[in-house]
Amino acid sequence: MLLERAGHEVRLFEARQRLGGRMQTSSLGDEAGGEWIDGDHERCLALLREMGIEATPPDAHPRLFVYEGHRCTSESLWPDALEHEIRMEAAARDLCRELHRPAWDNWQARALDEMTLAEFIDRLSTTPRGRWYLRAVVSSDEGDDPERIGMLGWLTAYMNYLDRRGGEMSAFRVCADEVIGKMASSLQAEVVTGRVLIRVEGGTLHFEGHASESFDAVVLTLPPRSLEKVVFDPPVTPEKRCAIESCRMSQTVKLSYEFRTKWWLEEGWGGAMQCDLPIQQTWDGSRGDRAVLSVYVCGSACEAWAERPDAIDWGLEQLTSLFPAARAQFLRGEMHDWNADPLARGGFSHTAPGYVLNHMRHVSTPEGVILFAGEHTSPWLGFIEGALESAERICHEIDALH
Repeated sequence: MLLERAGHEVRLFEARQRLGGRMQTSSLGDEAGGEWIDGDHERCLALLREMGIEATPPDAHPRLFVYEGHRCTSESLWPDALEHEIRMEAAARDLCRELHRPAWDNWQARALDEMTLAEFIDRLSTTPRGRWYLRAVVSSDEGDDPERIGMLGWLTAYMNYLDRRGGEMSAFRVCADEVIGKMASSLQAEVVTGRVLIRVEGGTLHFEGHASESFDAVVLTLPPRSLEKVVFDPPVTPEKRCAIESCRMSQTVKLSYEFRTKWWLEEGWGGAMQCDLPIQQTWDGSRGDRAVLSVYVCGSACEAWAERPDAIDWGLEQLTSLFPAARAQFLRGEMHDWNADPLARGGFSHTAPGYVLNHMRHVSTPEGVILFAGEHTSPWLGFIEGALESAERICHEIDALH
């Protein structure tokens, strides 16, 4: 969209048979992929206004927490969990005061870059429940186990939130199919689906089983695991290759459960929950007349879901163990395993230990007329906002080529 507005002639090649990538609305009406927008994601909110799309705020009920059979809400959090939350926020703010942008110039923070988020949490924790609470919150945000998250990368993302006053996190939900559909309909560009890129040779793109295409400049928006499989001739620089291969992807599974009614509202619960069961996290994903509960699982726990042929029923059993009404009201369910998706191989990117100082600076840099975009190339790593920010940068890089 931005390139066409700048006067460039654009062609769009998509590997899937649909547009949207890791944003997709499920057949039950909730979101199989990215859906949440923070209240200070100005690019996202401006795009929605431009498209005439109203962002949906989440249910106003407090979030429910369940740990070892005990329950509380976000309005009456366990004292030790609240204490851990306050302690982590204070410690993170103190560490951020010693950091600056760009993130990869913080050479004085090499110890933080080698440290994991799990180590940080362990140092702060004084009770098992407080430790579980911190891990549950950060795992949800990062889409993976804290052991896989580098501390410096987490802190540089945390710097985006230092001016927040509260309430910005996950302030709105969007319907992926609606957003992507309206964006696509606004394009003059030819959109060609089913084109899996396998090779970039000189000024030519080679697709699996299809004719090659020539270009003056190309923008590659493939996620890191797909980009890693593309052959470049001549090769990209060693720094670029290492940056691509070192950019990790979160492990995420989303399940959708449709029920006859919103039984959770009848029980005085809004649908949003984090628990110590394998279902990990839920929220009300309903749109229109449908009653849908979304289940979000991340980290190494995803492996158990991928191995189960009865995954939908297994999740329903866990819901029913907490809320007996779930089984009686159940209609149907779907599972979306982004780790097994061959074109994604993960939900969204995150910074592994050592990534910031050794590789981050190289992941977005152009290679001649080959440019790189996507959330993994943005300071808003892992967010829809990051993908849009990378589009703005690409327009400047295209202009610089001419």
